[in-house]
Amino acid sequence: MKEDTRAGRWAIPYHYECLNGRVDTLLARQADVIRDCRVLDLASHMGTFAYAALQLGARHVHGVDTEAALLRKGEDLFGRMQVPRDAYVFEEKDVFEFLEACQPDSFDTILCFGLLYYVMEPFRLLQLMARAAQRCVLLDTFTARYAALQGKDALQYYPHVSDEALDLPILLTSLTRSEKKDYRLPNTFDYQGKELALTSFPSRALLEIWFQVLGLNFTLLEWRDYIQKPCHWRDLWTPEQKKAAHWADVYASEVRVSYRLTPPGV
Repeated sequence: MKEDTRAGRWAIPYHYECLNGRVDTLLARQADVIRDCRVLDLASHMGTFAYAALQLGARHVHGVDTEAALLRKGEDLFGRMQVPRDAYVFEEKDVFEFLEACQPDSFDTILCFGLLYYVMEPFRLLQLMARAAQRCVLLDTFTARYAALQGKDALQYYPHVSDEALDLPILLTSLTRSEKKDYRLPNTFDYQGKELALTSFPSRALLEIWFQVLGLNFTLLEWRDYIQKPCHWRDLWTPEQKKAAHWADVYASEVRVSYRLTPPGV
């Protein structure tokens, strides 16, 4: 954790309590599709979840990311932790290019944590993951509710956004800085001297329509063991509210959701 620079983020900070809670919900409680499985970790960063998957018994993990420096950091950390070299691969590649080159059922389980909203074609990503995963896709993503809270414009638009609108099967897009602390977003463009990228936020209703269209069974993962209080997305509106929030508030408010996706018969 000393190597990760994201501990101060308000939504999903990388500190021990949050990380342990996410590993528990997203991986440990899904151990039947982790243990002895070939696991693909998309946007693997420095391999935090790939390492956790190995600790939970994964047969092999394959991390894919576009940031060479983060992948080198992962290689270094795995070496320091004496992870067997034949248990993992880190590959620098665009996730779409990687998945398009994959044969069907190339992996047992695919991890997609914090990636879906950073791509311009989220449905296409789901489609490619469903093809490449034999047993399961584990998905953790922000929803359209996050778009209502993101950036300086949130204060301006807040009075015009309703629960009813955010419960529709909609996809909201939002501009963001392309250059983050540790990585650079794909599909960047210059606008008035600033390098920007588009983020994509489907509502929960739209996500579940997409799952059905792709023939996927889906289970919404529960965070009740970590939620400290009821939270509505409007409770996370101002910078002060965000700073005072508990990390699980994003799940309590469905600003962020997690799913276990499986093909028919699995």
